Amino acid sequence: MTITALIPSYGRPDSLVRCLDALAAAELPPDEIIVVVRDTDTPNREVVDAWRLSHPSSGLKVVVVSEPGQIAAMNAGLAVASGDIICFPDDDCIPRPDWLRRLAAHYSDPAVVGAGGRDVVHVEGLPEPPTVARIGLLTWYGRIIGNHHCNVTGGPRPVQHLKGVNMSFRRTLVPPLDGNIRGPHYNDTELSLAVGRHGTLIFDPEAKVDHYPAPRVGSPGGRNLLDPKLAYLDAHDWMYMVHKHLRGASRLAATLYILLMGTTLRPGLLYGALQPRKWSIVRAALRGAMDGITTAHRARAATP
Repeated sequence: MTITALIPSYGRPDSLVRCLDALAAAELPPDEIIVVVRDTDTPNREVVDAWRLSHPSSGLKVVVVSEPGQIAAMNAGLAVASGDIICFPDDDCIPRPDWLRRLAAHYSDPAVVGAGGRDVVHVEGLPEPPTVARIGLLTWYGRIIGNHHCNVTGGPRPVQHLKGVNMSFRRTLVPPLDGNIRGPHYNDTELSLAVGRHGTLIFDPEAKVDHYPAPRVGSPGGRNLLDPKLAYLDAHDWMYMVHKHLRGASRLAATLYILLMGTTLRPGLLYGALQPRKWSIVRAALRGAMDGITTAHRARAATP
């Protein structure tokens, strides 16, 4: 079994080098590392070329793209990936030495189609995350439960979706990432749901990466989760995704849940009534959700 690490990177040369160093020093290094960089991103291209020269046995490949966006970068990397397993560490994370060894062990079970682990987030002033038992779920009414960053009770367990900074899949089951996902937050969830139709996804709380969130260069809203542009994109992608993956009564319930309830960050009408100061966010989220329905209808109509 061979393993490819696929890392899209834009505007983060120092973080990228730290991630590459950690992969090279791991107990189980990947057989192949693919870094996807933008053609205009000279600092990243320079550091990755220098790193490849200093690590000639790393199996590093560099893919240069001109199209912006994470999905375009990931699809370009997937097109040249040769590993049996594809893992997706973000360029601003540092995988722990045993990370890849722990993930790879789960693939001894042929029913396992994907494996991921905990995202240990390091942000100054951030409180210690709670201890939880529910991780990586999509409820029947469309609520997305993440908690991949939290402390966890118990050992490895099946989940419905993994987190992008710490996920891996069997290469033969990974489709091109869905270009209808427009924002930065849901491509990992959508990919997990697509691959998870074929078998079991495992969350291993001991397979950890240390995550040092870096600025999102060129991303709508950056890391400001209360930016209306990001609210629009997140609501669009959430609605599109539940329309793609849920059916019948569940799809209807999810539609109503997103439009009426939403979340504190992507509020629906009822949340908005309780938080009038966030009405600009409510408007953006509702517009995004309605456009997500339209996108889903168009995608279904275009499917042969």
